[in-house]
Amino acid sequence: MIKGSELARKLGCEWQSEDPLIIPEVWDVASARILVEAGFPTLTTSAAAYAWAQGYRPGERVGLEELLVVAGRIIRDCQKPIVADLEGCFDRSNQYIKRGVMAALTIGGRGVILGDGGRDGMHQMLGVMEVANRIKSARMAAMEVKKDLVLIARTDALHMGALVANPFEEAINRANAFLNAGADIVHVPGIQNIDVVHQLKSRIDGPVMLTVSHGNAPTLSDFKKADITAISLGTGLMRSALTDMRAKAENLMATGQFSHLEEAMSENDMSDILCEPVGSHTKIASI
Repeated sequence: MIKGSELARKLGCEWQSEDPLIIPEVWDVASARILVEAGFPTLTTSAAAYAWAQGYRPGERVGLEELLVVAGRIIRDCQKPIVADLEGCFDRSNQYIKRGVMAALTIGGRGVILGDGGRDGMHQMLGVMEVANRIKSARMAAMEVKKDLVLIARTDALHMGALVANPFEEAINRANAFLNAGADIVHVPGIQNIDVVHQLKSRIDGPVMLTVSHGNAPTLSDFKKADITAISLGTGLMRSALTDMRAKAENLMATGQFSHLEEAMSENDMSDILCEPVGSHTKIASI
């Protein structure tokens, strides 16, 4: 079974621990730079967090071209292995997905995330075979541009609730089908209960990535014992930052005190984090 350190090598980064590889989601250059400075060796872009930042609900309301533009900016500025979240495959043809993956690799991405279209419960998920065909198209794209690809396939079955007869069984079936189609690892968000995690992992024949987006999660050691390969932080960091912002704003309006500014990063610190990197800009590939 692939350990976190092995996945890190495939992505081209260092993760000496045998614990699951922690991969935060970012939505712009500033969030990415801060996490790189904190020591995270690799990142993924977040289609959901980026959608929120632009005033949309998630669920494929942001075009694939726009997701690639923001991914290109993050790749250019962070100079770390970046996995581009291309969100769901809903209403996207195999050829369109193929072109999107080729563009993501051309701008320097080390991997992509393809989902089955059920995020946020906005509509039914794509059929298993339809997603499997998208995965095969992504593999063909990597072969055509002659680049290595780490392909993460996400199923949102556990988020679908009553829209799916048995979300747990559906997640397992989809995970195994996506691995058989060529995914390197399956991302199954929606569970943090460690007993359920063990049940899930025992029935998936391949590497699994989970999402930890709430504070009452098991420890990294617990996830290691469950043989989990990677941990996504989902939109948790963005939601945490905005929750802190709201609390400070409400306190300012209630008290008239500006004490919150004492904890703020200075403008010079922000400028230092976001200084222009050495080297030419990465070209933003079109699809």
